[in-house]
Amino acid sequence: MKQEKLGKLCKERMIDEIVARFEGHPNFIVTSYMGLSTQELELLRRSLRKASSSYFVVKNAILNIVFDKLKLKDTRPAVEGGVGISLSGEDLISTCKALVNFAKDHNKLQITTAVFDGRAVSADRIKELARLPSKEVLLAQVVGGIKSPITGFVNVLGGILRKFVCVVDAIKNKKT
Repeated sequence: MKQEKLGKLCKERMIDEIVARFEGHPNFIVTSYMGLSTQELELLRRSLRKASSSYFVVKNAILNIVFDKLKLKDTRPAVEGGVGISLSGEDLISTCKALVNFAKDHNKLQITTAVFDGRAVSADRIKELARLPSKEVLLAQVVGGIKSPITGFVNVLGGILRKFVCVVDAIKNKKT
């Protein structure tokens, strides 16, 4: 009897801890990891750590209870077999890239679904996000796009001044 209470208490604490993790990281990706070795999972965790993300494995029954608590019933069909969760850091794109690149090299890792800001996202959408350039590249493109008209305007004004100087020089040369 005492052991049953201890098991129930342990499950409740696991559920509370996982709910707290999800509340701290509203963006996460659900994967199927069946067939991956421990070394491969550790390699995945290391690659996700570089993207400020984490990866953990959870029992399906516990994950279904967590999804019910978080009102994420759309993601319940993705909970089959061995399920791993990748909690995204600040840069969601780098997390998607790390998972998609790992899945290319290790066919046994399957991305099943994701939740971004409370909405379910398909695996195909995650692969599209992984093809986007990094945050720094996107910011550089935006700054370049903003700077481009200004640079063009300065070049046009410079061209007018150069032509004016050439005309004045030609007039000077003609008079002498």
